[in-house]
Amino acid sequence: MARQNFIGFVISQGKMDKTVKVRVMQKVLNQKLQKEYLKKKDFLVHDEANICKEGDLVRIEATRPLSARKSFAVAEIKKNKGEEFQHYQEEAKRQVAEEETRRRQDLLRRRELYDNNSSTLYHDLDEVKMLRKPFSELSEEEREKIANLKLKYGISNWDAGFENQELFMSSLSHLANKLESIRSEVELSKKLEDIIAKGESDPTFRNLVNKLDLDPATTKKNIMKNKMRKLLQTTSPVELAQWGINL
Repeated sequence: MARQNFIGFVISQGKMDKTVKVRVMQKVLNQKLQKEYLKKKDFLVHDEANICKEGDLVRIEATRPLSARKSFAVAEIKKNKGEEFQHYQEEAKRQVAEEETRRRQDLLRRRELYDNNSSTLYHDLDEVKMLRKPFSELSEEEREKIANLKLKYGISNWDAGFENQELFMSSLSHLANKLESIRSEVELSKKLEDIIAKGESDPTFRNLVNKLDLDPATTKKNIMKNKMRKLLQTTSPVELAQWGINL
């Protein structure tokens, strides 16, 4: 006598040893409506070698009762979709790890720029201000300086040849604004470091801590600094003055 067979997808694997859950979809005819519809049923299936993965298309076959709810075993793996899905998962994890590494390196580069190169930053800003003149009046050395500054600060949205004088001037303004922004961040970072170093003896520190509801004894300095920076950057000077915070 032929054994009962079904074709279904593995929907759960790894939760029980040598056992997978297989979902079987069957067409059932409604006698009253004379209409077919899909009916799903889940089976606990014996997988002796633990080789099935979620997503695999398998053929299951009736066997002697192996437990109270398990009376089927995997007879054949029709399509090994589970391994493909596992490969996609591993590839996604690798891409995420690469993206995190790239962001970490970018963060370290920016931190080094902000913390260690403030004097270079001021020098570069002065250079940009001096280069604000018509392109035709620039020497080869000055043009090379502009190219190096563009590369250093990641400015890529201006014309490589500076054919248009207005575009050239607006690009220099963009670079100057970016350097000004970096300089402001550097100065704010130094001020916050001084405030945190003084601690409770500084009224500005006490006001910031009270406003942010922080406990200096338990909050790490870098977390405290980041929260203070965010508050200062998103609050107007008038409000800060009302809170008694003067920088």
